Amino acid sequence: MRILKKKTFLVLVVALISFGAGVLTTAAARADRAETLRNLERFSRVYQKILSSYVEEEDSNELVDAAIQAMIDKLDPFSTYMDADMLSDLMVKTHGEFGGLGIIISVRDDFPTVISPIEDTPAARLGIRGGDKIVEIEGEGTKGWDVQDAVDKLRGPEGTPVTIGIKRFGVDEVLPYTITRAIIPVVSVPYHFVLADDIGYIRCTQFGEQTSTEMRAALDDLQGQGIKGLILDLRNNPGGLLEAAKDVSDLFLDAGQIIVSTRGRDGRRLQEIYATTDDRYAKNYPLVVMINENSASASEIVAGAIQDWDRGLVVGQNSFGKGSVQSIFQISDDEALKLTTAKYYTPSGRCIHKDENNHRITPEEMLQHAQAAEAEDGDDSTQLQQAPEIPIDQSDLPLYSTLKLQRPVRGGGGIMPDIVLAPDEISDAALDLERRSAFFNFAVELLADHPVTIDFKVDAALMQRFHDWLKDNGIELEDQAFTDNEDYIRMALRREVLYKQFGNVEAYRSTLGMDRVLQETLNLLKGQRDLDALLARSGEDDSATSKTQQ
Repeated sequence: MRILKKKTFLVLVVALISFGAGVLTTAAARADRAETLRNLERFSRVYQKILSSYVEEEDSNELVDAAIQAMIDKLDPFSTYMDADMLSDLMVKTHGEFGGLGIIISVRDDFPTVISPIEDTPAARLGIRGGDKIVEIEGEGTKGWDVQDAVDKLRGPEGTPVTIGIKRFGVDEVLPYTITRAIIPVVSVPYHFVLADDIGYIRCTQFGEQTSTEMRAALDDLQGQGIKGLILDLRNNPGGLLEAAKDVSDLFLDAGQIIVSTRGRDGRRLQEIYATTDDRYAKNYPLVVMINENSASASEIVAGAIQDWDRGLVVGQNSFGKGSVQSIFQISDDEALKLTTAKYYTPSGRCIHKDENNHRITPEEMLQHAQAAEAEDGDDSTQLQQAPEIPIDQSDLPLYSTLKLQRPVRGGGGIMPDIVLAPDEISDAALDLERRSAFFNFAVELLADHPVTIDFKVDAALMQRFHDWLKDNGIELEDQAFTDNEDYIRMALRREVLYKQFGNVEAYRSTLGMDRVLQETLNLLKGQRDLDALLARSGEDDSATSKTQQ
């Protein structure tokens, strides 16, 4: 991958020298500048000597690329040098739209395959179906391509055409399609529903420019339906824009309440971000934020602010701990340096970032802790457990207090949930069926001659048909394993069929009953119409006398 051109590198060197000459004025700074100049001169001599004297001729650009990459490798995993493709991908993820066809794809049977067309997009209007294999793009065969290979070819400027060849189940010939690219919105709040007992549910998958707008629309819809509580699901949300995290937090907090602060290498606060509006949604109804070990960055900012201001409970597993600030420094027109420059802190002063040398609480430890607490209580009717004692050295997890009710919360990196919920597990047999695309491929064949309605159910006859289909397609699954996994198989078959027939919303809705963590969270909220009563569920055994650490 081309990272940096020689000319750009030399400009950087000159800029560094000029910068040092302009601002380093103290004795210590002058010494630092002298050391910097010595190191640059040392690097230049090695670079020139390799070019002039090494036994084989070396590409100067590749040498500089390698040197820069070696410097980046000494830093944290979130600092990187970005070429034009990486910059473009970053813009797509954060700005919320791209020129494309409107399909969700994955690799199945060694070909890029349409999982589902997105409603009201060019692909959907031309009749592209879930299960269609993209075997050609612009006349080039796609066998062996990965998803990124296909995405790079399919995306392009709005209004430009792309020609693809589709192999469809039950059709012998390759079907040619010429599709005109259009702007495809990247949705970050794809699902919201009213669940049992008038509890609202919102799924947020990332934080981009449109997230707060989408979140507000979902809240307006749910509150128009009279919800009396809310679950905000941030599981597996990797984060995104700081501004989006601020705007989403602003929906739930009072104006003037701090959301997050950043601190640089000297520990000083570089920035403090506050809620600025008073149109807070339903101040008193119970709110629960769901997180897991893959909730990171902006997700942790939102969860931490809601927890620290006692606006709601946080449940699930300890979050990822990606609480560092990356700044983008433009190096040339199509290259940039993404560099970690600060760390995030919650309103109570907890550092979100989990350094590599900090102990990470793994999902396995969370599960062991929940099971131990369950055994102590002698009650297996629910797996909702409080987490007043964390099964690692307490010196690794400093104690803080929330800002209103002085509830104890733990620091040490990431967001520690108020209530630990053991993660869902999937059996090896079910996971193997997913890996081998069994549910997906069966649904494709089923829908080829058997359209379904929205109330489609997986009955005994269809289960037997799937069982026989597995054998016919050489997928081994013992009869006992099939029986043991019947509930999961029914859910997965219904999910895939609804996905292809009605789209991702109905497919996702069909899985909620099998989402044990969500169902336990829902049970927690049922009957809890008072926010203070809900908050009292956490930390009952912890000392409430601890002082907030700064």
